[in-house]
Amino acid sequence: MAYNEAVEMFSPRAVEVTADNLAAAGRYLESMQARGGTNIHDALIESLRQPPENDRLPIVLFLTDGRPTIGRTDEKSIRAAAESANRYGKRVFTFGVGVDVNSPLLEHVASESRGTATFVLPGEDIELKVARMFERLSGPVLASPQLTVLDEHGRPAAGRTRDLIPWRLPDLFDRDQLVLLGQYLGDGPLVFRLSGHCPDGKRSFQFRFDLDKATTRNSFVPRLWAQRKIAVLVDAIRASGAERPGARPEVADPRVKELVDEIVRLSTEFGVLTEYTAFLAREGTDLTRTEQLAREAWHSFDARARQVRSGLGAINQDVNLRSQKSAGQLNYRNSYWDANMDRAQVTSVQQVADRAFYRKGGRWVDSRLVNQTDAGAAQRAVEYGSEEHMELARQLARDNRQGALMMHGEILLDVDGQAVLVRNQ
Repeated sequence: MAYNEAVEMFSPRAVEVTADNLAAAGRYLESMQARGGTNIHDALIESLRQPPENDRLPIVLFLTDGRPTIGRTDEKSIRAAAESANRYGKRVFTFGVGVDVNSPLLEHVASESRGTATFVLPGEDIELKVARMFERLSGPVLASPQLTVLDEHGRPAAGRTRDLIPWRLPDLFDRDQLVLLGQYLGDGPLVFRLSGHCPDGKRSFQFRFDLDKATTRNSFVPRLWAQRKIAVLVDAIRASGAERPGARPEVADPRVKELVDEIVRLSTEFGVLTEYTAFLAREGTDLTRTEQLAREAWHSFDARARQVRSGLGAINQDVNLRSQKSAGQLNYRNSYWDANMDRAQVTSVQQVADRAFYRKGGRWVDSRLVNQTDAGAAQRAVEYGSEEHMELARQLARDNRQGALMMHGEILLDVDGQAVLVRNQ
């Protein structure tokens, strides 16, 4: 299917892969010429309305090298039209070629249909990226997966979990890995039942979790969850840029304030920073002034996440968000792609076990202390190499937190609610 001002189709219906059809498709492609505008709306609708084969997972590969310029061009309208037209549950895998594309639109259309977006930057090989996607999509191992949470007796465990991310599970293809993160309530065992459609019929798998065995040795899990949760919240702010282009709601708006406050809280607690919140680790930033922090964060979100919809400075945001939303390992250095698609990182935050430490006033300060008005005040001081220091190390080791003592310079720790200053050499 080709589209410029209008939409032209090679065939009104799906065709089998035969030598004759491949040759005809090749001739059709060779006859195409790049001209005119970009009618993304109509092309999406046409690709979604065709009925699929009954025994096939319906997939659409949607390529564009430009923003919508013909027909309906506003992002919100195209999003809504694509969702309502997708009556067959087709998976849309979008490709944005070059930087003159509306990257949040392509990302949204893909993610809402259980697909993914791919961006081909200038100088990159488009054939290679498309070929890799074709190889991955050779066949789903588990399609339309659903998760059911049960108690140890096999009954629905309502209210035992919350904030599961991703909330809509993706189709699983060969060599894919599903990492689901969330919070749990209570101590009783939980059973997760994963069900879906395999090539040989419907299948289900069960996994039991004994929650009373939770330990700080798995302290990386809450931080992984925080990475994803922050990305989900940022994505909501970014999506609001499609609602009223150019509009600038104030941070006092309750809907905005709730999102920004939670992002700042999670970022500070877990030491998970992004291109929008890197200022939290800046020397001199007063983390006790929460309203000022929220305002500064909002200005960053508004100027970048909401307003920038195309160009390299938009693509980098969607690449960062997708990486964060699907994070399966910790981003210890808080690295991200900046607006020029160069790698950046925040070095004034350290993540140790279940704690985060900020470089403030020449010392490392526990995240549980940085937002207190007397964050620099220690209730007890411990000298490096002393017997008290060794006892503190043994105490921290029992909770797998001994790594906090490995940082250079002075360290202000929260130990059982007491601010302890460790004077390292």
